[in-house]
Amino acid sequence: MIPGWKTWLSKFKESLLSATPIAFVVVIFFLVTRYAFPENTFIDSAGVVHKLTDDTMISFSLAVIMIVIGMALFSLGTEQSMTEIGRIIGGSLVQKRKFFFVIAMTFIIGVLVTIAEPDLSVLSNQIGINKYVIIVTIGVGVGLFLVIGVIRTTLHQSLNILFLSFYALCFALIYFVDPRFLPICFDSGGVTTGPVTVPFLLGFGLGMAANRGGKNSEDSFGLTALCSIGPIIAVVLISLILKSVGKSLPATYPLNDATYSSIWEGLAQSSLGTMGSVALSVGPILLFFIVYELIFIRISVRELFSIIIGMIITYVGLVLFLAAVEWGFLPVAKSVGTMLGVSNSFHYVAIGIGALFGVFGVLAEPAVHVLVEQMEQVSDGTIKKWQVLAMLAIGNGVAVALAVLRAHFQFGLEYYIIPGYILAFALSFLVPKIYTAMAFDSGGVASGPMTSTFVLPFCIGFALSCNIDAYMYGFGLVAVVAMMPIIIVQMLGLQSRITSAVALHKARKRIVEENDNQVIHIDFENMMEEAQ
Repeated sequence: MIPGWKTWLSKFKESLLSATPIAFVVVIFFLVTRYAFPENTFIDSAGVVHKLTDDTMISFSLAVIMIVIGMALFSLGTEQSMTEIGRIIGGSLVQKRKFFFVIAMTFIIGVLVTIAEPDLSVLSNQIGINKYVIIVTIGVGVGLFLVIGVIRTTLHQSLNILFLSFYALCFALIYFVDPRFLPICFDSGGVTTGPVTVPFLLGFGLGMAANRGGKNSEDSFGLTALCSIGPIIAVVLISLILKSVGKSLPATYPLNDATYSSIWEGLAQSSLGTMGSVALSVGPILLFFIVYELIFIRISVRELFSIIIGMIITYVGLVLFLAAVEWGFLPVAKSVGTMLGVSNSFHYVAIGIGALFGVFGVLAEPAVHVLVEQMEQVSDGTIKKWQVLAMLAIGNGVAVALAVLRAHFQFGLEYYIIPGYILAFALSFLVPKIYTAMAFDSGGVASGPMTSTFVLPFCIGFALSCNIDAYMYGFGLVAVVAMMPIIIVQMLGLQSRITSAVALHKARKRIVEENDNQVIHIDFENMMEEAQ
């Protein structure tokens, strides 16, 4: 049903607090560059002057308003629709006795949800090869790994072992991949877990765990993380196939910047295009659920109507959000990156600006709020959502700063991801298992639409302005952003375990008396004689 006004107000307030900081940074940057520097300061080697125009900033300001409204609507709608659909289907599949039916349905769901993911379309449009090949192949990869996740949940298999095995396979394969393709391979794992996929997968995992019984809190997480591995392996295979037939990425990164005669024309075209793409995204999921529900579940009419209303709210919110990001945010992000890349003297400023974009960008990710809400609910309030959100924001800021630093010094992505994942796996054996599952899920969630449509163009613009290969040093940002929360959340788990151990040690010391460690010798023979 339609939520009450207090719920609406709460979501709009949360959305406003999330989107305002990144807008504030951009406005300050615009004012400083406009009034504190001469107009020809940001000029590249080709003699082109880069700046933020008045029209661009007007578009950006309107986009912020649309993002606030869109994110609030999306957050409301997903709680009522996508999460519920995932929970109902997941719970239903657990009760089925037919193994192959469960596997087939799970695979189809994984492919449909992935093809529906807007983030994937955004990334595939920026690569420079046929986007449908990328989307379908990644969809198959996610479908296969969702099946693996379901089998893992059913058999209570260790997440650590699966993560170690599959990431070891990924690292083994990267030595056969074109170095220019490597960042795209790891970026694809992050963008597939976005605003459509995450609420569904979280609900799907929670429904399976709740209906199966047992380790509900632990097994309700981990599916998102496993589904992030499939795309990496899928894109690695694409790169190897292209290499075998003599094809590769374009020699130079293609510039597909759209030009409009007016602000309103740009808004209209972005909105119309987004309406169609989002309809193709969420429509098949709703249609699949209605058919599945009529055949296998038969929920109440009231519950079905509530889910349909929630899906409509989700659709409107996602259209507003993505249209605003594409029309108002992406051009600004690329312009800011280009301006800071024209001179080495601005590169360290770019690192700081990038860190701020990372911190505030993750706060604006709709799926992040869905995840932290579920973390708090599943842990009965033990894990505080504000604490996880703050740590994710800090980690995201560090990740973006590291990505810009990599472009400045021009070294390979493997120098980040291999040591980073070694540390992540080492922590996974030291923290409670639920933290490991939540940590790997957080990695996929943090790299959502704000990352792929704002922070990634910022890094690409920076690389292009530095006259370096954008495929090598612009891409790869999403991979670093996806890795950092895995470390951060497990650090929280390690802190929790250490705090509990210290508290237990202090408690034991308080209840142990001074002479408890003394050895007392009892002479039973004398005691018997005295008793007689």
